[in-house]
Amino acid sequence: MGQKTIKLSDKTGYREIELDSLPRNVRAAVADMADKNPVANIIVDQMGMLYRIHLSEPANVYLDVLAVA
Repeated sequence: MGQKTIKLSDKTGYREIELDSLPRNVRAAVADMADKNPVANIIVDQMGMLYRIHLSEPANVYLDVLAVA
């Protein structure tokens, strides 16, 4: 995936995180989307067990992923 910035947005605001700290299926979705799209930043909004992945410009793509155990 290279060196891309991943920011997690939750109740406390935005913070940079490591890809390995995300749930397995969310991590796989982020890695797959980032490999296929040229992006500078990846923003992951966490709403409970739902994660909304946003790839910034120029891709400007959103994907909702439900985290599973």
